[in-house]
Amino acid sequence: MDKRSLQRAVSAAFWEKSSAKLKSEETAAALRELFDYVVATLARRVDDVKTEAGKAVSFFEAGREFLTINVGRENLRVYVHPQAGVLFEPEATFDVEKFRFWEASFQKKTGKFRGMSFWVSAPAHLPGARAVIDRIPREKAAGA
Repeated sequence: MDKRSLQRAVSAAFWEKSSAKLKSEETAAALRELFDYVVATLARRVDDVKTEAGKAVSFFEAGREFLTINVGRENLRVYVHPQAGVLFEPEATFDVEKFRFWEASFQKKTGKFRGMSFWVSAPAHLPGARAVIDRIPREKAAGA
């Protein structure tokens, strides 16, 4: 999808509900900035964007979710699904509020993780969030 279509896929009502749910205006601003960065970086890969009533925004490729931003009261929890095509070294670190590799996504063959979650609650965490997103391949996966 093109960037404008992705931006229009998220309604004003979503942004209003998300901002109302979040305790901090700083975190609401981080949500918008994180969304804009995903769109700017991965637009060629995204086939669809879905939102859930101020609770989450999910990015899809070939009908499969590969990145989700969940909106909590205190922070944003971002899921990088195995479908994203990223391999994370077990010793990798990211300058975000916190992060966790998914044990079930461990790939014995490479010794790396295919999925992770990370949390963002302030603009200071955005460089670390961008570092994670930058690892996601920008082009569609083969056969997608």
